[in-house]
Amino acid sequence: MESSQSASSALELLTFNNTALKRLPVDVSGQPGSRTVPGACFSRIGSLQPLLRPRIVALSQSALSLLGLSVQDVLDDPLTSEYFSGSRLLPGSEPAAHCYCGHQFGLFAGQLGDGAVMYLGEVESDIHGRWEIQVKGAGVTPYSRYFSKFSFVLLY
Repeated sequence: MESSQSASSALELLTFNNTALKRLPVDVSGQPGSRTVPGACFSRIGSLQPLLRPRIVALSQSALSLLGLSVQDVLDDPLTSEYFSGSRLLPGSEPAAHCYCGHQFGLFAGQLGDGAVMYLGEVESDIHGRWEIQVKGAGVTPYSRYFSKFSFVLLY
């Protein structure tokens, strides 16, 4: 007997535990475009900027192993480039941009933030620990100063 549901890929089985979004103040307004965001550490992002025909150009075996993935797991999944470009969300992912403040060019700049970086969530495992997945260039955030056309994934 054939199952009507397809098997989940290794990427789709990642366990997200988005602690930062649970413990820190989050702006949930969803208002598009660059703006001032008072009193929040993160702003939820309603939609990401999909890329046309994203493709994988490099993989880090050591970074993937931190997530409990192998290079083969990633290469076997036809949606990998969409997931890691931010064009499609992984199950459990909660896109947000991080707000921060600081000094630029010797002066206090006030509100800064991830203008083109999206927090996708924190992947957690008993064996590998907790790792934050981010995607660079996935669209405009409240902290954007310019628009990026390129996308790549960062693990922290």
